[in-house]
Amino acid sequence: MLGMYIHTHWGYNHPYSARTWTLADWNGYLKALSDLGYDHVMIWPQLDAMPAIPTESDRAFLGLLQQVIDRCHDAFGMTVSIIVCPNTIGNEKSGTYCFRNRPYFICEERIDPSDSVAVASFLAGRRLQFSFLANADGLVIIDSDPGGYPGSTNREFVDLVRAQVEVFREHSPAGEFVYWMLAGWESYCRFWARNQEGQEGQGNMWSDWQGDDFGETLTLMREAIEPPWAVYGWLDRHTEAIRTVGVPGGAVFYPYGVIEGEPTFPLMNWHPDIAAQRVGEWDRQVYTRGIMGNAQTHCLQLPHTGLLAHLALGGTRETFDPAAFADRILPGVGDVVANGWRALECGDARRIESAIARIEDVPFPRAPGELGGLLFGDPQRFVTDLVDNLRIRRAFVDLREAAASGCCMRSQLAHFLAVFAPYQERTGFVDAYSGPLAVGLNQPLTTLRDPHVDAVLADFANWREPAIRHGIVPRLLRAIKGVADSSA
Repeated sequence: MLGMYIHTHWGYNHPYSARTWTLADWNGYLKALSDLGYDHVMIWPQLDAMPAIPTESDRAFLGLLQQVIDRCHDAFGMTVSIIVCPNTIGNEKSGTYCFRNRPYFICEERIDPSDSVAVASFLAGRRLQFSFLANADGLVIIDSDPGGYPGSTNREFVDLVRAQVEVFREHSPAGEFVYWMLAGWESYCRFWARNQEGQEGQGNMWSDWQGDDFGETLTLMREAIEPPWAVYGWLDRHTEAIRTVGVPGGAVFYPYGVIEGEPTFPLMNWHPDIAAQRVGEWDRQVYTRGIMGNAQTHCLQLPHTGLLAHLALGGTRETFDPAAFADRILPGVGDVVANGWRALECGDARRIESAIARIEDVPFPRAPGELGGLLFGDPQRFVTDLVDNLRIRRAFVDLREAAASGCCMRSQLAHFLAVFAPYQERTGFVDAYSGPLAVGLNQPLTTLRDPHVDAVLADFANWREPAIRHGIVPRLLRAIKGVADSSA
């Protein structure tokens, strides 16, 4: 199996957010994935912040997914799984938002797995939600992020998982269950307990991670859940538990973030050596079922999408030709596009500027090629995004150098805003992020010691009130503008 996770957590603009895709978008993207060798997709339909009785906009999205699943089956020979969190569903605020714009952390409710009344109501909601997706091949449930409940046990987690699997199989009797091993249920619940208690220095779910959940969880699942079921994993602790306990349906290697991390601000990425190293950690004797990739902004992560397929199907970092791959997307300009990709994360201002000049010398738009579905119907948008991403990375170089020299950074920040703000407005992404923007922008900003900037930066790590991070990007840009506009 070679799979792709289509992530819908964050609501932003078309075609950057998968929430916004039309059937034509899905069709083009799925065709390109299939042509590259992908044969499975996993979709997060956001049932976890959706009302138990879906709204009209929810039903429209779920109806679209029904058609998408049928297209996967009938046109591309792909299997499809849907993913849910173990104990989250929409709260009383969720119905006041349309699906496309619904902010997750404002609209989720985490139920107590030990509360039988709450569990019964939760399962009734899941039963109705699942009824819209009865043509899916499988159900995936993650053990952490989101979800969790302070004090809950692995047994309660497995009991709630089993109940959801049974509800799903009422609609899809042959449906496979997949347990996505991440941080571990009790580990994640301890993290939420620390935040609920208001402890200082709350960190994140990995700060004091023990990774001691997986053997017990797999043992309980073997006792409680009827096959077919399998697991996703990749960390050493995952592998150890899989080897020790065994899994009836086998395991899939899922090195999360190999294509794109999450949450990240939508920026193009190109770090093939890191991707190849992570895929090279795949133990095929343990993870016999295949490999999964994931992306948050699929229309930007073209080179890594192609690279993962190449590596998974037996190729190497050295035999992947990004220019030939790009030429299958935009024929005749593959070398120019690939040169732009290579320059994205080089950190060399002159090389970035040269890549921009080469792209701007080529007449666009051009007709897409056989993998044109990766462009989501707009080659010019893709080229514009590539140039803007290069300009943003060029601004990162200036910010890094200014921070290292200890200068005031006002002019560099003003230039950054000039190239970044229009791109941010086009993508529409406003929420918290890690990844390249956190390194290229947030890290230099910490050297300013500006109280307004620092107050916003502090909210990026606020897990006590995660909803406060919705809309954080415009807040940060306003704080940066205040510094850039300040007098000497």
